[in-house]
Amino acid sequence: MKKSVLIVMMIMMAFGLKLFAGEDVSYVKAGGKTYLGTEVKIGLNNTKITTLSGTIVKISNKKVDAYMHDSRLFERLPVVCKNNAVQCMALMEYVTSRSGMRLYRYTCAVDDCDPLMIKSAKAQVHYVYYVFKDGAFYLRINAKNAATALPFFGVNVTV
Repeated sequence: MKKSVLIVMMIMMAFGLKLFAGEDVSYVKAGGKTYLGTEVKIGLNNTKITTLSGTIVKISNKKVDAYMHDSRLFERLPVVCKNNAVQCMALMEYVTSRSGMRLYRYTCAVDDCDPLMIKSAKAQVHYVYYVFKDGAFYLRINAKNAATALPFFGVNVTV
């Protein structure tokens, strides 16, 4: 009798863990708080997260420090120019890490617009890769160092 009760309890626990593991949990970090939820929607001005209890929390994008959704992590980090000056802070996608260094991808859209020639082309999406070590900027990936830096992380992209 005890064995059958134990077996039934173990089956129920395994079934419950399987259901919980299948659920994609997302989160948003803002203002020192972490909001856990199931759905994150990023808008132009606000981020909305549907919490585990079902309520919707609306957060200004300026206050969002990090978020994870669909197994993709984004963190607010400094955008560093070619002369190593910090231009601004932006949400960058975490790519991978190795030996205490983390590789991030910054996505930017560049318009090819010339008002004098009345010519405008569609915005082109460009990716800029950054390496951070211990939370501080370490290296900006460019055409010169991409051939050695990206294979170190096991990434094969063109810069």
